[in-house]
Order: sequence, then C-alpha cells, then structure tokens
Amino acid sequence: MSGLFLWVSWIVRRGRPVSFQERASAMPANPPRISRRRAETPHLHDFVIHSLESEPMHSHKFSLLAGFLLSFATLLPAQQDLGQQERQVLTHRGWESFTVSDWQAESSDAARLNLDMADKLGRIPEPTPGYRLLSQVLVETDDLGDLTALSEAFGGLDVRPVEGSPGFWLVDASSVASAVELSAALASAYPPGKVYLDLVSPRFTRQVPSDPNFNQQWHLRNTNPSYADVNAEPAWDAGYTGNGFTLGVVEWGVQTNHPDLQANYHSAASQSGGSSSHGTSVAGVMSAVANNGRGGVGAAYNSQFSKQYVSGSSGTANAFNYRNDLNDIKNNSWGPSDNGNLHFISSTELNALANSVDTGRGGLGEIFCWAAGNGGESDRVEYDPYASSRYTIAVGAIGDQDDRAWYNERGSSMLVVAHSSGNNRGIYTTDSGSSYTSGFGGTSSASPLGAGAIALMLEANPNLSWRDVQGVLVHSSRKNDPNDSFWTTNGAGHDISYRYGYGAVDAGKGCAVAAAWESLGSEQSYASGTQSVNQTIPDNDTTGLTETVTVNSNFKVEAVEVILNVNHTYIGDLQVKLTSPSGTNSVLTKTRDDSQNNFSNYRLTSLRHWDEDSQGNWTLQITDRSSGTTGTWNNWSLNLFGNDGSGGPGMTLSTGVLSAGFFNNFDVDFAQPNSMTYLVYSLQAGSTFISQLGVTVDMANPQLAAPGTLSGADGKANFTVSIPSTASGLTVRLQAIQSGNVSNLWNMYIN
Repeated sequence: MSGLFLWVSWIVRRGRPVSFQERASAMPANPPRISRRRAETPHLHDFVIHSLESEPMHSHKFSLLAGFLLSFATLLPAQQDLGQQERQVLTHRGWESFTVSDWQAESSDAARLNLDMADKLGRIPEPTPGYRLLSQVLVETDDLGDLTALSEAFGGLDVRPVEGSPGFWLVDASSVASAVELSAALASAYPPGKVYLDLVSPRFTRQVPSDPNFNQQWHLRNTNPSYADVNAEPAWDAGYTGNGFTLGVVEWGVQTNHPDLQANYHSAASQSGGSSSHGTSVAGVMSAVANNGRGGVGAAYNSQFSKQYVSGSSGTANAFNYRNDLNDIKNNSWGPSDNGNLHFISSTELNALANSVDTGRGGLGEIFCWAAGNGGESDRVEYDPYASSRYTIAVGAIGDQDDRAWYNERGSSMLVVAHSSGNNRGIYTTDSGSSYTSGFGGTSSASPLGAGAIALMLEANPNLSWRDVQGVLVHSSRKNDPNDSFWTTNGAGHDISYRYGYGAVDAGKGCAVAAAWESLGSEQSYASGTQSVNQTIPDNDTTGLTETVTVNSNFKVEAVEVILNVNHTYIGDLQVKLTSPSGTNSVLTKTRDDSQNNFSNYRLTSLRHWDEDSQGNWTLQITDRSSGTTGTWNNWSLNLFGNDGSGGPGMTLSTGVLSAGFFNNFDVDFAQPNSMTYLVYSLQAGSTFISQLGVTVDMANPQLAAPGTLSGADGKANFTVSIPSTASGLTVRLQAIQSGNVSNLWNMYIN
C-alpha cells in the first residue's frame, strides 16, 4: 500500500494543482485505480462496507473485491479536489485523465488531458474536447451470476445486456462519479480490458465543405469525362434499382420527412431520434426518390433507408446490430479525428460488428460501408479502427476527373473508392428542410455512393454474404487514374493501390459479377499465436527489425491482421510493413507526428492480399525512421482469413448503356481461357438448352448477336454489336456462353 499512498500524495502535494508537464513526467505507467471524488460526493466504499455487513460472499471474485474496497477505503478521504475536477477514468483504452463539467450528472461533457502524448520536446497537446462520460459501466463476462452478485453488493444496481454485443453488460450508476468509482472497483474482479466506463468519444463527419455552382448529379452520369462516375445506368436499365433492400444511416439522424426522401423511409428498421443535415445528405446519395418531379435521385433510388444513432460504446454497438433482420447495409460517414494519430475502438463495438456480420441478414451478414477518412496524405485508413476493420468496407474518394480527391487518405485497408467532391464539383443531394445542396462531399459522400451501388449488386444476387460483397467489389472495381504511380499488382493479379484500393466502384460491372458469383463458402482462417521478439528497434535506421511467420495451411486470402505490441515513447517514428509470400507489401503505419506511447495489442489490417495463397513466409518489418527516442518490439501475431478457392466470380458479361443506332461493347470476364465464346440474345423470356455446348440459356429462341471469338489466356473476350435504331424502347436478353459455361443474364432496356 505504500506505493499507492505515495502516488496519492504526489497528486495533491503542497495543496496546489500540478502542471501537465510535472504530472506527465511523474505519472506511473500503470496508475492505481483511484477515483478522485469531491468531498461532498457520498463515498461508494461506505455503501459497500454496509453491504458487506449484511450480504454473504457470493464468490471468490466477490471476496477479492471486498478486500480491495475495504483496504482502499482508508486512502479515499485523503484525496483533494483539483479545481478543474481532473480524474483518472478507466476507459476501453485503459486509464485516461479527463476534466468533466459535472461529475454528479448522469452524463457530462468532458475533455481528455493528453498527458501521455508529449512530443520530443516535452510539449503536451491541448486537452481534446468532445467526449461525454456516461453513468454506466461496461463489463464483458459470461458469468452473469457473479456480476449480479457484485452489483447487489453495491445496492442492487441495474444490470442489463448490451443489445447487439453478446457477452457484454451494462451496470447503471447514479452519476458519472459513481460510475467511475464502480468501474475501478469492478475492474479488480475481472481480467484487464473487461471493465470500463461507457463514454461517447469525439466523432467527426467526413464531409469536405465546398460551394461550387453546380446542381446536377455528375457522380451518377458524368459527361466530362463520361467514364468518371459510378456507372449506375447499366444496372438501372437492367432493372436493378435497390428495390427490396434497406440502407441504414448510422450517425446523428435524418430528416425523414424531406419530400425527396419520405416515400423511401423505413420506420420499422429505424431508431427514434433527431435529425441532421449531414445524415439527410447521406440518405439522399443512397435513396432519394426517382421520378417524383423533385431534386435528384439516389444511386439505389428504389431502396429504403433507415436511421440509427451513434453515441457511447453501448449505444453505438446497439446501432450496429439494430434490426439487422430488416437492414441490409449500414453506412457510416463518420469516424475519429483525421489527425494522423492511432485511434481506438472499444471491445463492445468490435464485438457488435463481429456479431452483426455473423447474424445479420439471416446469417448472410450485415454489410457496413465506412467513410475512409479525410486526413489526406498525413493520415491513413489503418489508424481508424472502424474503417480499417475487416468487417467493414472502407470507401475512399475520387473527384469528377476520376483521380484522387485532395483529402483522400492512403491505406492498406482501403477496399475501394467512389466519386465525391475534391476535383472541380461537389455532390448534389438532399439537405435540411425541403432543400438541396450541390456542395456535399468528402468520404462522407463517397461511402453512401458505394453503399447505394452495393444495394444494386444485392438485388442482382440477394444471396451474397458480407464476404462475398467484398469479393464482388475486388473483382468488379475499375482501375481509375491508371497512370498513377501507386498502382501495382498483387500476387493474384489484382491491381491494387494505397490511394485507390482495388479501384472505383462500378455499379454496372458489380451487378454483372454479383449475378454470376459463386459463394465463397465457409471462412478459412489461420492464427499464428504470439510471436516473441523482445528486441530493441534500432533508432533512426531504415533496416530495423524483421520477423517471419511460416504458414503451412493453404487457402485464398481475403483479409490479414497484425496484432502488435511495441514499447515506444513516440510511435510516430515507426514504420510497419508486412510482406506476403507472394511478395506483396502492405505498409501498415508510416512515420508521422504521433506522440502517443506504445502499440498495445493494436490491430492493423490489410486487404491488399485478396486471392493470394496463404502458404509460405509472411514477414513483418518495423523501422524507426527518426532519431531521439528508442523502443522495444515485444511481440506480434498474424491472423489470416480467406476461403478454399472453390467460390468467386463465374463467367461474367458486362456492358454499358445500350443505345439504338450505335455500336455497343460487351465484355466477358472470368471465362474459360483460350475457348470459343459466343454472345446470344433474344427478346423473349424462357429457357433453351443448346446441345452443341451443353448449356442452358435463360431465353427463348436465342440468336447469335455476333460471330464467336476466342477468349484470351486471361479469360477475357469482347464483342462489338451494332444495335439497329428500330430497337429503341425494346428490352433484350443477353448472355455469353462457352462449352459447359454460361454467364449472368442481362435483361436490358435499349435507349
């Protein structure tokens, strides 16, 4: 107890507040779990002592907790009020210092004191505002009986499950101060990281303000240049408009009575709450109503939209899991600050994402689209644990010229990009009241455009799982800005880029790939376990340390995770790079201005290795690229996720808008290589067996649209067909066929 008493004495020495710099230099690495209560606050330990006199010991945990509290009680009266009401709070990140507006309230605004983020000159950043502490504690446990017994010892506090995150429980307290004390007390009875205060972290929308005088939806149909849009029209012409699918707007609400939105609002799939202009614009990008004489349209204009609300860890977890029997896709155009620092997700929220992709959509999995971030070249998607999660689809932004938006981040965990502001024009969509804006943008707009395109793909194939959807995007996205130097090829032949992921979302091609897609089946996985290193990282050295894990099991990779533990007082000095057996590099962190300490079980994710073989040597390199601070690489682990290779894309026929009186192009992908390939059409529905090729096509009386052609070694073929002007207004059925192989069906309107 002497060390604990010395720490308390240090905090209040000489009866004066201690400076940030003094506290930062003297604070223990693992401060004791002490609550700095105000003198007038009722002491929780008094209450517990009373409970101990009247209640039996329920378990060994209870006994340990009782002993902790009774011995701890003698120290509590010695603490003093620090004027600014600064306290140590146990959060999902560990112990953090906050100033709080009102500790006795049920919830209160707070600011984080960044004592652990001093730069190399000892300067401490200003406190970070925007937090809100709640009067409830999150506990992860499978033993509800123990938790209930402990809560009864505190006076029968209410214990309830966290909706959407199985195995997590909320314990309600009467005030923020009581919840802080309760979390410290309960933490002594559970393993580290299993108990923490519920709080709302600062959230930022991912919209970039601009004011161009432009009011047309070029992101849906661009004429300059014509290819720089999401290519939704071919999907629409084939009848894919999002009908039957619901897209959630997870943030701070939507104006559901907007005249261009209200007809598509799905109230039963929604949580109740207020509205925001940002969420209203997001909903319009996805689901604005078509053919009603108002404004513009959404990418999936016959879809429905719903709304869920971001709040504390428990509330956000509930939003992730809310009515996933009705919601198919949930868009998240928000995230932590785009400041180049590592950020953190609570275990409650991560568990809710995992549960949602496991149970949502009847077991196919909820699909989460996420704005990749607006931090530009100084930030990376990997530093945002929401957008970079393998459970989500990080969507970056390109502008109306089809190249990088100035704010778009880089990242190994960015899957795709979609069009938004950032070159010359913003996005036209719904706004507050009954109005519209042509100034929406940022990855806040790119993400819902991607979500709308995914709704069209789901209509083409409703049986796609959440992993299938990611695979469809990988195999259908278009290589935009093809001369950019960041493009390279991974070991499976996919074009990949730190700036663009697998390329621009292509709704038309995506629907074609989706319609022919074969399920990836059960997920395959590999976990290396903890790999000990325990070596000093050479300072200011580009060679650094390299460690290798050899994987013997073989499957097709989808996602890769690195769990990292490094002790270092300035993690911004470190660059982390993973190399696969195929030789593909994934830079996971870059040198930057991030003064935080240590990687503590930090999860870094790469999606750059899709379809590569898992078998072989996976190498992780850590280099310290700046002088002045040193650190130790303690250990790491490697997690691989993928499939057995039996699923994936089937032979795919794709095309653009069909125009009568013009030559039209038809592309075939993923066909049998070096094989005769034919394009057939009909104006009649039905089914016809073609005995010469042993295939059945989905049409009556099929005719050749063009002479057969030999597919290439890459399984690609192309047809150019002149459609007569008299065909305008007709609907035609088209399929590509080979011996024993048939593509998806296009049932398309001819303009």
